[in-house]
Amino acid sequence: MPMILGAAISFGSLSLPFDVADLVGSGNALLGLVGSFVLLGLAFAFVPKIIKIIRNAFGQGGRA
Repeated sequence: MPMILGAAISFGSLSLPFDVADLVGSGNALLGLVGSFVLLGLAFAFVPKIIKIIRNAFGQGGRA
């Protein structure tokens, strides 16, 4: 049977091996694994800036 461009595809008989709860659960688990590494990377990026701000505040006698 030749395919017609723009013809509608019927997904009525399609069944997936997972449901929405499984998908959300796996996304949450992946976020739990990757999230700690992202937080560690952000700490390496921002801690030197925060230390510099604190040192500058104490170096100027507490005046901004």
